[in-house]
Amino acid sequence: MQVPDIYFLPEWGKFFETKEAGGEWRVFETENEKGHVYYQFIVRPTPVQVDGARYSDIITPYGFSGPIILKCEEGQRQQLAAEFQEQFQRYCEEERIVSEYIRFNPWLRNRLDFEDYYEFRDNGHTLYIDLTGEDYFMEQFSSSSRRQVRKAVKNNVSIELDFTGESASEFHRLYDLTARKNNIEDYYLFSLESLHASFEVFKGKQFFINAIHEGSYISSSLILHHGDYMHYHLAANDPSAYPLAGNSLVISEACRWGVENGKKELHLGGAGSDENLYRFKRNFTKAPPLELLMGKKIRMPEAYDQLSEAKKAQEGIKHPGYFPLYRG
Repeated sequence: MQVPDIYFLPEWGKFFETKEAGGEWRVFETENEKGHVYYQFIVRPTPVQVDGARYSDIITPYGFSGPIILKCEEGQRQQLAAEFQEQFQRYCEEERIVSEYIRFNPWLRNRLDFEDYYEFRDNGHTLYIDLTGEDYFMEQFSSSSRRQVRKAVKNNVSIELDFTGESASEFHRLYDLTARKNNIEDYYLFSLESLHASFEVFKGKQFFINAIHEGSYISSSLILHHGDYMHYHLAANDPSAYPLAGNSLVISEACRWGVENGKKELHLGGAGSDENLYRFKRNFTKAPPLELLMGKKIRMPEAYDQLSEAKKAQEGIKHPGYFPLYRG
């Protein structure tokens, strides 16, 4: 089975199963003469239960995936998506799966095949660098970003590519500095052990790009790649070394590697509410931002309402706009 991006690989979903409390990785597929829909997700027990019944809900693995049509006969796309939804609805009812939250993939736009079946939450935008032109440095980077890259070179910042994970401890140290500076949530933290393990699971699909100055690691990024796509997945920096512009050189070198290895896009991710981070990333690309849309669906409305009422009665709901409500 060929999938177009690393976030759809079965080993990706399985590896991040433990990111969700009590989570269990599963796959559901519709495959017939019309085509093939593939969907991997994490099933989690709901935090409250009612009348002794056990209910679960679904979230897609860390990253951006969701159901995706891997192949389809011409003119059958809409019908294939409808059949998938019908079959998956039955599956959810049989498995007592109450609700579903999907982080759809913004560059593959797989949500478009299923937009009739979900409500969507706007999570802002994500950015990418188009690597298909003649010269990404001159065509995509702003003049200020080009200056930063040249500044790093002038500052004698050197680049190291690590394909085996030997520098994981240095990345982890820098990531810890970054996390503390930016108050990164626990969900987005990674142990040194998990970083080492990821290099076994995703061998040949990830590497570190490290910026080094006078023997010290000052900036690092964990780069993912599969098919046409690369991802500036995790970034780690020493705040005291910002003036050396190591992070700008890391992004430039990621682009260089991508072009040399036939990649078409380098995804930089979003920035949340951090306007400075958004401006920093935006200066590396002329490509239009991509919409980050999350899919929401209640699969068992009566049970959903009962669970929400139970949560309200037992603990109260701190975040009324949260989905699913019984986790708010």
